[in-house]
Amino acid sequence: MNARERALFDRDGWWDPDCRAFASLRELSRFRLDLLRQWLPGGLRGQRVLDLGCGGGLLAVPLAEQGATVLGVDVSTEALRAAHGRSVVGFQAVAGDFAALPVAEGRADLVLLADVLEHVAAPAAAVAAAARALRPGGHLFVNTIHRTVRSWLFAIVLGEGLGLIPRGTHRWAQFVTPAELEAAAVAAGLRLVHTVGEAPALWPTVRRWTVVPRPSRSLAVGYAALYRRVG
Repeated sequence: MNARERALFDRDGWWDPDCRAFASLRELSRFRLDLLRQWLPGGLRGQRVLDLGCGGGLLAVPLAEQGATVLGVDVSTEALRAAHGRSVVGFQAVAGDFAALPVAEGRADLVLLADVLEHVAAPAAAVAAAARALRPGGHLFVNTIHRTVRSWLFAIVLGEGLGLIPRGTHRWAQFVTPAELEAAAVAAGLRLVHTVGEAPALWPTVRRWTVVPRPSRSLAVGYAALYRRVG
């Protein structure tokens, strides 16, 4: 993540319903929490979760409220301050990055890489670091954006151009194709379990002027994937 991108996330308002900067991200987080509930039917109570790039804790905090033990890791000091402010039992947030994760290898039941890969210089290295943190049989949950003309149109031209997402949030060249993610996952010893597209629900998005996602069979814009560590 470069300095410009870090500044976009290093601000207050993560949990403020009146803060437009994070409104779409809050909606996307709700969608992804629903996916986790569907894809991990055994529930998350008692699970050890590592949220890499946790931001203000929009995924980590609700997972802790469901009974998981969650460690959030991020480079953004303001975002970590917002996460710390939730004061939820079972949740901690610390400063760190993929180069030196503050956890022992092979301990996590679930690792999250939500809205992270499209902001890092080496997505494959991030996937490898996440995989090392997983126990055998543990799961990696990823959300990112496909590098297509459609994603450029929806995420940058419309999303950022119309103010649904803060300007400068994304760079199209850093979007990650499903094939690139799959290659990185296989190299890290991961096997695909589920995948689904994330597309904007047109009328709810227009009515609320916030990106409201819906599941899609197409991966041409955003997509989520669940992997399991083999071994």
